[in-house]
Amino acid sequence: MNSEKEVYGLVDEWLGTVEYRIARSTYVKYEQLARNYIFPFFKSMACRELDYSSLEQFYAVISQKDSTASRPLSDGNRRTIFMILNNTLDYAYTSRALDQKYYIKPGLTRSRRVVKVFSREHQEKIETYVLNHPDVYSLAVLLGLFLGLRIGEICALQWGDISFETASLYVNKTVQRLKVSEENGKSQTMLLVSHPKSAASQRLLPVPAFLLEYLKQFPQGEADAYLLTGELSRPMEPRTLQYHYKRMLEKISVPYLNFHCLRHTFSTRCVTLGWDMKTLSEILGHSDIKITMEYYFHSSFEYKQLQMNKLVPLSQN
Repeated sequence: MNSEKEVYGLVDEWLGTVEYRIARSTYVKYEQLARNYIFPFFKSMACRELDYSSLEQFYAVISQKDSTASRPLSDGNRRTIFMILNNTLDYAYTSRALDQKYYIKPGLTRSRRVVKVFSREHQEKIETYVLNHPDVYSLAVLLGLFLGLRIGEICALQWGDISFETASLYVNKTVQRLKVSEENGKSQTMLLVSHPKSAASQRLLPVPAFLLEYLKQFPQGEADAYLLTGELSRPMEPRTLQYHYKRMLEKISVPYLNFHCLRHTFSTRCVTLGWDMKTLSEILGHSDIKITMEYYFHSSFEYKQLQMNKLVPLSQN
């Protein structure tokens, strides 16, 4: 056992073991949470000083962290912090940096998420506008509203990902602005094109006929050209798309919901139309059907309302 090795250094080592096995965005999130919450607590603690008492103190600090702030540390981030430390402790035991196996029980309950969606009235206003104002921003909105694509997936689309012959679209990458370094206390970021966060996110989608016709209005570029910019080397910045989308909602007097809510709206409409959960899960690129069920099947009030209205007195049948 290397008892002089510092605990925070072990966290850094564990991060190094997963860096190239997880999505870049996931790694950046892990690294930032570790640097902001784990490193400061364990900065001067050697492995020989680690015990359950110090882990309990860390648990108490993270559990109460920013509890009175305007933007407190979310349960999801707390859960991720404990996961990082638990994986580090397991790594340390396996690599003989620790002679005892430790574990922190997160003790956090998962609350059911209720998604925000556009009402039918507002969806119709959005559809009317984008169908009558064909440009790349309107195209992006349709891809979110009728294929359930994420904003990063839309920005990463290239003409070669679309097949007019088979009426299909291949989702195989995403665009994100991520921190790549830090200089003089300022984060340096870069727009990166990478694989989606999971294998399930790579998917082949059938394209509705009307959307295929809408696409044909745009001059088709080279296979490697990005759909929204027409350029070979530069995809659209997600923040740029988000800005134009927000301006569009203001123009048509639709209350603002962020771009991801187009995906939520697509999903809840599919539930209302009676889609089976397995199909919807695959279309959305979820790694587990339970995610689809939790987000949409249980959250769709419209679907519940339709089902409830099927109930009538037996005497009226």
